[in-house]
Amino acid sequence: MAEIVISIGSKVAECLVGPISQGVAHLFCFRKFNEDFEKARRELEVKLEDVRNRKEEADRKNEDIMPAVEKWLDDVNAILQEAEKLQPELDRGRNNCFNVSVRYSLSKQMENKAKQMTDLKQKSDFPVFAQLRQLPGLTGFPSKDFMDFNSRKSTYNHLLEAIKDGTNKMVGLYGMAGSGKTTLAEEVGKKLNELKLFDKVIIVVISKPPNILNIQQQIAEIIGLQLQEKTQSARAQRLLEGLKNKKILIILDDVWECLRLEDIGISLVEGCHVLLTTRLRNICVSMDCEPLIELPLITKEEAWELFKKHANLRNDPSNKFDDVGRKIIDECKELPIAIVVAGRSLKEKRIEAWELTLGRLKQFQPMDVEPGLRSPYACLELSYDSLPNLTAKSLYLLCSMFPEDHKIHKEDLIRFGKRTLELEETTDTIEDVRRQILVALDILLDSCLLISTDKEACVKMHDLVRDVALWIAKKQCQPILVDSNAVSNMLVRNHQSLKDVKTLSLWDLDVDYFKRFNQLCCPTLEILLLQPHGFIDDVGAMEALKVLAFIQYGFNWKPWRVDYCSVPQSIVSLTNLHTLCLRGKILGDISLLGELKGLEILDLRGSLFVELPAGIVEMKMLKLLDIYGCQIEKSPLEVIGRCEQLEELYFWDKKSVIPKKISPSRLKRYVIYDSTCSIMSPFDHDPFEKYLDSCGETLRALCIEGFKVSDLNSSMKDLIFRANHLWLDNVRWDHRDINFQIKHLGVSCCQDQRFIIENLDMNMLQTQQVFSHLITLRLFEMNSLEQVFQDSSISYFLPMLQELWIQSCPELRTCIFSHATIMSLPKLRKLQFHRCIKVKWLLSCSLAFHCPLLEEIIIRYCSELERFIDEGVADGGPRLHDKQYYPHVSIIRKIPHESLHKK
Repeated sequence: MAEIVISIGSKVAECLVGPISQGVAHLFCFRKFNEDFEKARRELEVKLEDVRNRKEEADRKNEDIMPAVEKWLDDVNAILQEAEKLQPELDRGRNNCFNVSVRYSLSKQMENKAKQMTDLKQKSDFPVFAQLRQLPGLTGFPSKDFMDFNSRKSTYNHLLEAIKDGTNKMVGLYGMAGSGKTTLAEEVGKKLNELKLFDKVIIVVISKPPNILNIQQQIAEIIGLQLQEKTQSARAQRLLEGLKNKKILIILDDVWECLRLEDIGISLVEGCHVLLTTRLRNICVSMDCEPLIELPLITKEEAWELFKKHANLRNDPSNKFDDVGRKIIDECKELPIAIVVAGRSLKEKRIEAWELTLGRLKQFQPMDVEPGLRSPYACLELSYDSLPNLTAKSLYLLCSMFPEDHKIHKEDLIRFGKRTLELEETTDTIEDVRRQILVALDILLDSCLLISTDKEACVKMHDLVRDVALWIAKKQCQPILVDSNAVSNMLVRNHQSLKDVKTLSLWDLDVDYFKRFNQLCCPTLEILLLQPHGFIDDVGAMEALKVLAFIQYGFNWKPWRVDYCSVPQSIVSLTNLHTLCLRGKILGDISLLGELKGLEILDLRGSLFVELPAGIVEMKMLKLLDIYGCQIEKSPLEVIGRCEQLEELYFWDKKSVIPKKISPSRLKRYVIYDSTCSIMSPFDHDPFEKYLDSCGETLRALCIEGFKVSDLNSSMKDLIFRANHLWLDNVRWDHRDINFQIKHLGVSCCQDQRFIIENLDMNMLQTQQVFSHLITLRLFEMNSLEQVFQDSSISYFLPMLQELWIQSCPELRTCIFSHATIMSLPKLRKLQFHRCIKVKWLLSCSLAFHCPLLEEIIIRYCSELERFIDEGVADGGPRLHDKQYYPHVSIIRKIPHESLHKK
């Protein structure tokens, strides 16, 4: 019995001693709890900064952070705010030793918050931090080329209702080439997306022959799925999993042969719906489409209205144009693409040209064109014949060597076309060639022989327009061979000989294809374009070759995957070679390239190799060198510095530091990046990527680090002054070193710079020219920056500024522009302020009323921010966040900081 009593007593004692001792600790160990609290806070703040940096890196890579990371950031911001609010009480408690109850309460709060902060720090190792951001799919307003024909309303409604009904998950739309199937499918897709009937609406262009790996990739990119697998079957399984439990409409556009959806990774059981477009009704039948919907041709009256629109035909009192025009429409057989092209080709032409066109359309009877396509072929050939110069005509044919529906980058056309196009003006400079080709592209776009894309730097060809271009080239005895399977069979059948062929373009070529032969015998071949695999061991039997391109990808400003490709010894025998393009390849030793004395364009973009051959210094014809995004074992800068013949240079090799003397004196166009710039090295990021394609012939981009401009040689100073895209990182400079016509300016880590523009001795007219072309201004980690313009009594004008981004400028206290400096920003769309800890307001009251296009304000970690507009709002003016006055402004605020209405 006594043992039982003792046991009970000991348990009671244990239960009492713990709380009592803990309570005593809270009373007498205030300093220890305070130290633990401060330590936990400091460690959490360090971890928070690390996670913020990872989040910014994810933003740059177009990735979304996971919900767990977002919640962690919210929790950390909340606990740090609570800790901040607790600080004044801790200061009072630290000085009040005799108020036992206060110190007890504060000790308990510090202990709890220290534990929460420690727990959060330990939970910061996220298994998955971010995932690829999903693309929006098919969205937007109706196409400018879409005309709401009455005769097609029933087809549109039938198609829309068939998909909305959902009973049949595979719907087929078929019709003649050029009848408008793709446009109609896109408009139906946009409507369904608007109605929110699907999670995503995706349009996928099916090439001829179909490339399953490419189809899979197109779908995966839209749903944010990364396909790491190499084989088609494994990728299909991954895609099947990615589409599971999602309601998605996939538009398979321009299908030429029966597809097995299982091979792609599409299951109609798992929520996917498919809309298929094709020229061939039997494709719809064989793929079990239900219903099968035919797209009829438009009526004669609709055809006439379409023709008048594109021919710009207004009132014609004499009826001469009307009479001839209606007869032309009859020959076009109510086919929209033929009508559009014919109309555009006759725009602003005399009646004699109209009559000549009508006569040629009536006489057009080629035996090698199927009867149903003779009218559109005739119209397209007439449009080709009507092109005003040989440059546009030869460029039209050159565009046909790219795959169906391929987005053709204008830079590829310039590099592949310099010595192969029939230029109107004979010239040796790349600058003049680029100008002529860009003018010719505008002509082709105006003639509807090319189509604009969502990327300003790219164009597309309608598949029927491409077919006609290939047909014309064949008619002119200059055939362009583009079909990999057909060419493969031809090579085997004809003992590896292709006579009279001038252009050979093989895309999506199977690597095993090259194992069947090691030599191409093409004595007349001028252009050889292969993508993506392999090389030919012996290229010596192509003595007329002018352009040789083995590319992993088309031209772009993003990094590539690479595959292996060695340069054959036989390449030195290509004495007529003007353009060599080896993109995205592991090349190893490329010293042989130094022997190509006639080379004018050397494009190694995104490739890996040992060193840039010293022999290129002696290649006096070399005008364009592209080693952008390369990985080079030995720095190429010493060789580049001696290449005085270069007119264009694209350089960023991920590790080279640009010296003070690198500038070839004849450069007209350049992109030169120092990889040690703080804006680039952490994220492997091109700060001007989204702007480079829009520059046309005037592109001059430069990122430099660690210089004092006054110490540079004249050539390097000239590069800086002429740049229209300029990033200065830890550079000592003043406003006289840069061109006031600059378009994109970034400045970072210039620690002593208080102003971007200091006091200027200039008149009013000159001040209006300062930054008058500036589109983006980014100022990062400027520890002394107070404002852009020093003299606040002078008014400046920034009429083109669209984006202003200021980050980590601790001395910036008010808006970057003072009251009188800038009175309006008519094109400003986006404001970003990050970690400007002393900023109290962003815009002056007067300026806030003169930003009519402002769409977005992003604020992160600006702890002292009180309001968006200065004290002028106290007079009753609207605040910037008031949706009544600024309904279109999206304000994204990342705490921690207090409410905007402290006062």
